Amino acid sequence: MIAGARVARFLPVLGPMFAGALVLALLWSAGRDANPGPIGFRLDDAWIHLVYGRGLLEDHALSYNPGMPTSGCTSPLWAMVLAVLHAMFARGESLDTLIAAVFVTSAILQCAAIAAAVMLAREVTGSAVAGAIAGLLVALATPWAAAAFSGMEVTLTGLLLLLAVREAVRSEWGRAGWWLAGACLARPESAVVVLLSAIAARQPKNVLRVMWPSMVAGAVIAIHHLAFTGSALPATFWAKSHFSLADLPRRFVAAVVKMLSRIPPWKTGIGWLALLGYVPLFGARLPAKATWPLAAGFAYLLANLALIDPVDPRAFYHMRYVLPGVPLILVALATGAYGLGGMRPGQLRFAPATLVVLLAMFDAARSIEPESRHLHNDVRNINEVQRTIGLWMHDNLEPRTWIAATDAGAIRYVSLLPTIDVLGLNTPQMLRKEHGEFVRTHPVQAIAVMPAWFEPEEDVRGLRMAFGAETRNYTVTSNPKMALQLVLMATENADSTAADTTAALVRFHGYRNFEVLLAKPSGRASP
Repeated sequence: MIAGARVARFLPVLGPMFAGALVLALLWSAGRDANPGPIGFRLDDAWIHLVYGRGLLEDHALSYNPGMPTSGCTSPLWAMVLAVLHAMFARGESLDTLIAAVFVTSAILQCAAIAAAVMLAREVTGSAVAGAIAGLLVALATPWAAAAFSGMEVTLTGLLLLLAVREAVRSEWGRAGWWLAGACLARPESAVVVLLSAIAARQPKNVLRVMWPSMVAGAVIAIHHLAFTGSALPATFWAKSHFSLADLPRRFVAAVVKMLSRIPPWKTGIGWLALLGYVPLFGARLPAKATWPLAAGFAYLLANLALIDPVDPRAFYHMRYVLPGVPLILVALATGAYGLGGMRPGQLRFAPATLVVLLAMFDAARSIEPESRHLHNDVRNINEVQRTIGLWMHDNLEPRTWIAATDAGAIRYVSLLPTIDVLGLNTPQMLRKEHGEFVRTHPVQAIAVMPAWFEPEEDVRGLRMAFGAETRNYTVTSNPKMALQLVLMATENADSTAADTTAALVRFHGYRNFEVLLAKPSGRASP
């Protein structure tokens, strides 16, 4: 009887976790034929995380180029995870084992997030049924689940936020503080949940317990960035952030209509009605702590949207920014469904929750195959362009000499060559007014450039296209012109700088203006 009671106790957790594992398996297999080549990641940014993971292992600092710590990593905790995986699995020439290890790690984190959602919903409602509903909703949220195969920090951040909010609901402020510190190290936008928790903690002693771990973690990262780049904030903040409170309503509508509407059970729009359970007029009066997942989830969403404009909301590139807050909102949805059924007699009290789960199952069944196909097609796109260029550079350019790139993830990781990220995300020297000095002291053999974004200002006769890579059916973003990248090198008769007759200064204009110093060919690389 005791064993049976224990099994019954864990069924609300085990059932959703099994559903989550099944969804992950289907997401991997249903559209796998969209990428007949090697496994990989759907964003070049995931390869950047791998670069920092490898750099952390080799340099014991967040370095993008060997021996040059920098501030381009916005998820130090994920870089630490990847450093461990590098130490365990990055052996030999094949990357497949390492990439598979990243997938398995994220899948484990996804199952843990499902369990955390069950426990959080059960904590705020006191109902095992509400907990099971929350776990199932997180398991069936196909775009969120697909993030486990992205190589990004999405799943890790979502799990840490769920664990932190659960401890805050239980008034375990010390534990909440530690989970929140981890969440901030996974995604800096998590700081808004720290502030929300501090407000709820009220008593100065509890406020300090909530905030000090995140403050210490933030100070350590800020000191790291200040020491090596002169700015406490990551370079990606200066390069990507477009902070605007005035534009926040438009961004929020875009996120709800074009991003969250892709997630079961919101594809039909009916799922949102479960939030009416928070209104006493429509459902049972929920305890005050039941508002925690809703408040924290939307706070994270709004903080992110205030910083980053989702200009391409249907691309995973922008979707990944808002996804960490989605599990919290889904827990709120399960809580609302529980509230809606609270005042109904007999078995009818489970009707709203049943409807929400059925909607999620229906939406997930419709979306698994296209979501899987999109995932694998994105991987193929990145493999055929950025990864292919990185391999070409590794095989054709002089070792240990510099290159430049507009997409600086897979190219840097696979080529093993020190790289100037011309956008400045990973080489923040390119964002400074005096970046010309950095450029002149780091001549490059070649530059991988995206013609959709940049073109050279100089006479093209001074340049030659040494290599090009293009992919078909491009889905990483909504701009098909981004499917092509070229590797440009200087010709022997390119105009040299006054200071150096062996290199030519080439200026590019477009998305932003920059210049690189292209070394004249040494004879090894060929068109």
